[in-house]
Amino acid sequence: MSKLLEKLKKNPYAAKFLTNTGWLIFDKVFHMALSLVVTGMVSRYLGTEKYGYLSYGLAFIEIFTIVCKLGIDGIIVNELVKQREKNGEILGTTIVLRLISSLLSLALTAVFVWVLNPGKMVILAITMIQSVSLIFVAFDTLDYYFQSVLQSKYVALARSISYPLVCLLRLILVLVKAQVAWFAWATVLDAVTIGIVLVYFYYKSTAKLRLDEAVLTNTEPVDGDDGTQTLAGTKRYKLKFSMSMTRYLMSHSYHFIAVSLLVTIYTQMDKLMVGYLSTQTEVGLYSAGMLVANLWIFIPNAIIDSGRPLIMTLKAEGREEEYQKRMKQLSAGIIWVSILAGVFFSAAGTFVVWIIFGKDFMAAATVLRILIWSRLFSLLGTVRSVWMLCEKQEKDIKYFIGLGAAVNVVLNAVLIPQIGAAGAAVATLVTEVVSSFIATGAYKKTRPLCKMYLEALLLKGVWK
Repeated sequence: MSKLLEKLKKNPYAAKFLTNTGWLIFDKVFHMALSLVVTGMVSRYLGTEKYGYLSYGLAFIEIFTIVCKLGIDGIIVNELVKQREKNGEILGTTIVLRLISSLLSLALTAVFVWVLNPGKMVILAITMIQSVSLIFVAFDTLDYYFQSVLQSKYVALARSISYPLVCLLRLILVLVKAQVAWFAWATVLDAVTIGIVLVYFYYKSTAKLRLDEAVLTNTEPVDGDDGTQTLAGTKRYKLKFSMSMTRYLMSHSYHFIAVSLLVTIYTQMDKLMVGYLSTQTEVGLYSAGMLVANLWIFIPNAIIDSGRPLIMTLKAEGREEEYQKRMKQLSAGIIWVSILAGVFFSAAGTFVVWIIFGKDFMAAATVLRILIWSRLFSLLGTVRSVWMLCEKQEKDIKYFIGLGAAVNVVLNAVLIPQIGAAGAAVATLVTEVVSSFIATGAYKKTRPLCKMYLEALLLKGVWK
């Protein structure tokens, strides 16, 4: 143990990676602990059908959140790492673009909900309230800046401030026996609080950097665009909109727009199709199973979020051997954490569902046992996206996701009318296996990655 600690002290990359990952995990553990208690109380109060209303509305919000992000989230960390001198321009432009797309998404959300659920005013009201949160998703852009500089503690703090407020609101609504539509406002409160706090932390964390840069460059005050005087060295951090940056980002991200939409189709379409082909009670059961299946997902996501900028930096600097080693280590970590989670929830799924949701949701245990194994392959798909971005193969990602989306929709259409929520779970598992593993091995360009997965599973070359 002492030798390991000594190596970590000498390796600045490893130390920053572990510190950043630690903050991300703290954020998710704190979030999960509150979520387990509050979600359990809310779901027991609302019951399977009304809980299904909220989950059904959130499925629309998830889809249009992806629309609002414009696919830029697939490239922004890489661009922030490569173009440090333009960080403010990249962030400011992205925020403006997302604000515009969020307003369009509000209108589209209303149209889609009304067309698919004519006359169901409760569902329309809940979804439209939740959709207000789309406006504030724009400020989540600052999360990527903190990822790029391995300072995710600020994001963790923002969420640690926001989520207790959301939980408090939900608990008050349970105590006063509020109607289900009022619970939709919790989604809005979450987005508003996180947005405000992220903006505050961005300006606070970059204030010293702006000053230090100006001093180091011995910069004199200059006239700004608005007639005021500022330091030239501060411009790299100042949030601003740029048409040239708009064209650059959109030209590099349009592949990810298609990919993100396709991913969302087969991660959220299941809830929409369960609601359309079955009942809101089945939506509630499926959502409960999915929530439990994702309880632990913060661990591999934290590993990926912290590892992504380091791996991209190694590739950009031409350190190929170390890049390959880190990719294999990332894959091994994801695979084995997923296997351990799969074994645990397969064995204890019924008990976990009973503890959190109560006896009315016991049918969700079957959904959980199926979905938990889909998480392994879903995470491998995320690792593949990191690899393909580094290898400049991002244009091909949409083909994998398109295949998965097609498989998912077809299987949902066949299985949901037969076995309800469990059918949607089977469709999700098969989709993830086909899209993230079988297709990766079948495609010539990504076959080396599939080989890396197998070596990572066997821990071959992971520690050398």
